[in-house]
Amino acid sequence: MIPVGVVGASGFAGGELLRLLAGHPEFALRYASRSGAAESPTVARPVSALHPHLGHGKDWRSLTVGPTRVEEAAERCAAVFLATPAEVSAELAPALLAAGVEVVVDLSPAFRLHHPAVHRRWYPKVSRTEPVEAVYGLPELNRAAIGTARLIAAPGCLATAAILSLLPLCELSGVGLSSITIDGKTGSTGSGNTVRETGLHAVRSGVVSPYAPVGHRHTAEIRQALRGRGLRTTDGLRLGMSVYSVDLVRGLSVAAYVMVERDGPGRRRLDLDELYAEVYRDEPFVRVRDWRDGRVPMPDPKVTVGSNYCDVAAFHDTDADRFVLIAALDNLIKGAAGQAVQACNIRYGLADELGLAALPLFPV
Repeated sequence: MIPVGVVGASGFAGGELLRLLAGHPEFALRYASRSGAAESPTVARPVSALHPHLGHGKDWRSLTVGPTRVEEAAERCAAVFLATPAEVSAELAPALLAAGVEVVVDLSPAFRLHHPAVHRRWYPKVSRTEPVEAVYGLPELNRAAIGTARLIAAPGCLATAAILSLLPLCELSGVGLSSITIDGKTGSTGSGNTVRETGLHAVRSGVVSPYAPVGHRHTAEIRQALRGRGLRTTDGLRLGMSVYSVDLVRGLSVAAYVMVERDGPGRRRLDLDELYAEVYRDEPFVRVRDWRDGRVPMPDPKVTVGSNYCDVAAFHDTDADRFVLIAALDNLIKGAAGQAVQACNIRYGLADELGLAALPLFPV
């Protein structure tokens, strides 16, 4: 068994990490703490007091969640998951690695962006030690690099869905693209469990609220990933994203609208289903869906809840000379904790599916 720990275990993503790791056949949960050593209260609390649904997990009957102590985590764990704010992760990750932890998987954006200037633009309050040697932890993009990484930067939830919806276009030849517009809709757990006025039920219920019509920070990591795979538009990579809060607790949906140059395929319809099926043929957690296959038109986050799946579908709208690419996932699983566990599985040479084989819940 590989001993692992979770820092930031009091949050939503931290709770999902605890749940997934407790049932993992190769990872043994040996440590859990809150975000930082100075966080109050200083008294350790049982897991069930923070996550009532986890009250009877076999691995946490004697496990308590207290302040973070780097030396203790390093002594107990080979791998540590950080479900912490970016400012905290930027300090803890190097400290844990220096203390002897083999692998750190960080769920925050502290290490996702490789170029220092780009990082400073999008995360000016997050100071990190340079140079940062972190691997962007999207398995479908960086499987080989994840296999040898010490620091894995788990992708953002919206970025995961957007990249997986667009990635097959990198294999499409002879087609000119002019621009990419991403439309994202996300549930309330994407904002974490910190109470704020915009998260009150009276405000949040029933909304379709444009909380980031322009300038969402996940745009930067989407650009980074797609540029790394060679995706280009006529002006380099014209890509923008707008994001809405919607009345979901968990789950998100992304639609990417890709404008096609008229001197490309013209009005000849391309078989995108075949392309997507080929690209994701060996990826266990990407399901290429038939739009009308079932009682719920898919992809829809409702049919991914509780699972590590990302559902994708691709359409060629010849009337408007555009591709419509849709992806849906559970933001707390494939968008956070599940993807982090999947990356850690790969890092230790284990099958992607270990500890993540649960099928989605339906209805929810």
